[in-house]
Amino acid sequence: MPGNPKIGAFILAAGEGRRLRPATFVRPKAMVPFCGIPLIELAASCLEQLHPEGIVVNASYQGERLQEFCLSLSQRYGWDLRVSQEHALLNHGGGLRQGIRLLPDAEHILVHNVDIVTDFDLNKLLEYHLAQDADVTAFLIPGKGKQSVSLNSDGSIACFRDSQHGTCTFAGIHIFRRDILQYLPPDDPAPDIIDCYHAALAHGRRVLGFLASPETYWSDIGTIGDYIRSHGEITDCALSAHPLLRQAQSQQAQRRFELELKGITCTGALGLGQGLTIPAGTHLHNVVLWDYTTLPRPLLYADGIFTGGDVPLPAPVTEQRQPDRRLLATLDIKPQDCTTTALAKQGSGRRYTRIQAKGKSYVWCAYNPERRENAGFAAISDFLSRLGIRVPRVLYHLPDAFELITEDLGQSDLQLTSGPLLQDYLFQVVEQIARLHVLGDQAARLEELPLQKGFTKGLYDWERDYFRENLLERFLHKPELWAGSAAEYCRLRSQLLRQPLVPIHRDLQSANIKVRNGQVWLIDFQGMRLGCAAYDLASLLYDPYQCHPRDLRLAVWREYCRQVSSLGGIPPEDQILHLAACQRLMQALGAYGKLWLKDGLDWYRQFIVPGLKMLGEACAELPDFPAFRQMAAQALALAKERTE
Repeated sequence: MPGNPKIGAFILAAGEGRRLRPATFVRPKAMVPFCGIPLIELAASCLEQLHPEGIVVNASYQGERLQEFCLSLSQRYGWDLRVSQEHALLNHGGGLRQGIRLLPDAEHILVHNVDIVTDFDLNKLLEYHLAQDADVTAFLIPGKGKQSVSLNSDGSIACFRDSQHGTCTFAGIHIFRRDILQYLPPDDPAPDIIDCYHAALAHGRRVLGFLASPETYWSDIGTIGDYIRSHGEITDCALSAHPLLRQAQSQQAQRRFELELKGITCTGALGLGQGLTIPAGTHLHNVVLWDYTTLPRPLLYADGIFTGGDVPLPAPVTEQRQPDRRLLATLDIKPQDCTTTALAKQGSGRRYTRIQAKGKSYVWCAYNPERRENAGFAAISDFLSRLGIRVPRVLYHLPDAFELITEDLGQSDLQLTSGPLLQDYLFQVVEQIARLHVLGDQAARLEELPLQKGFTKGLYDWERDYFRENLLERFLHKPELWAGSAAEYCRLRSQLLRQPLVPIHRDLQSANIKVRNGQVWLIDFQGMRLGCAAYDLASLLYDPYQCHPRDLRLAVWREYCRQVSSLGGIPPEDQILHLAACQRLMQALGAYGKLWLKDGLDWYRQFIVPGLKMLGEACAELPDFPAFRQMAAQALALAKERTE
């Protein structure tokens, strides 16, 4: 390196970490742990390998706390950390312009965003930058991330914000010659460093890209979802360039092993702090637990961040329950500035409320985690969204308060739809559900998704008994109607049990399909489990809420089969649809009888006769099941008498 130029290092750490709220209400983003180690510690450890003139950390949000932590790191490791306090956020460009005054002798500055974690030897980036006599060299990640950086044939950067032709992602690590900051606009107190680099390009300066190799571990943990998933992605990586990160990875594996020995189920991506208190029988899935977190009960805890301390016992889900103030603060909403309206449809152990403020609308849900399906909702929502299935986006989840905020899809659902649009919407539904059945199978197993207990002989029999008890006996007072159907039911059940098991929605009826802006969205999927694919189609096509005509049912079924085939799957035979319809309708009719006669919900009474009509139409497609067809016809006749 000619002349041994002096190198300074800079960690951009002033931001509020708004996308990591509400976790960053507890501590600044730079002190958020990754694999149990604060981000600022990981970044400084990586930069220290360059032996820089010094490392500047800019600080603003909770700046005094971050400054104290940097002092403790300097004392522990002997690092030369210098803090540039910003009284107001100066953006990356403004922060660098102010902060490099603390590095008066540095000719080149290597910059590291604090929310970037990578296992890469930054000496290689520095050597390339100096050997190429570059003015700016950006570390780039090919083939993943936003891929908004486009390159010229000589390796120089054409544009940092080229969403159409970009092939690489700016990794949040870059090195620049000190004088390059002259291209920052002097009258802008908070300029963007990328605008500065574009201006340098326009003036003919050498702005190069350095591409990471495919095996390099790199993660941008700016959002809660990215933060959690990154803990899973690093598990299988062979780390070589970052000793502290490698040590943290090893420690995470040991902590997970120790929890499993204590009878704690660990699945998905986990970040485990020290001093955790977790009862045996607990299931952890896609969660990060900061140091000294104490969980109260052996429940499923999924898809969220626990920021340390004692997690309280679940509060009752009552009409008086109000949203946790952290959720409102995350949305920049004051309680006095919003209106709340309880939604008409409430779930089992769940309370839904529409929150409106500042011209926007959200749906808040408080849930009882004793019902396992409620605790898994956020994890399943994220999983479905990444499969390309339209579901309401979970904006924020507080797993320690058992509450979440989702986007508001409005009040229109498929149950209210008829006419020419209905077939189009149904086609959209089966396109979505085919993705779940074909693409979701392998993905759910790879991610160890916390599904409900799958369909087995016992679950099919429970649905049968639900029908016999609540419809035939409690409503019709004719339990003997079942006698002739028993043997045929055993054949029906056996054929369904022979079908491949795939992830299914389990309750794909019209009331659980929202319509917004001409598109359908799936809701109430927390009961997802492994089962026969045709069960979902039976729920949709033989829905007592709508009673679709036979021609429409067949058209939608054919479209589903076409979609499955186009994805490389094998659709079920036609007969399986009709068998699954009989099974599903027994479950639905049992529910209507129970909800009306036992729970006092008279609204469900009106769907008993339509449900029995649908059961009869499903049986009509099954010539080898005459006793079932007769039972359905007799039950329908009696139901008409009793509901008139």
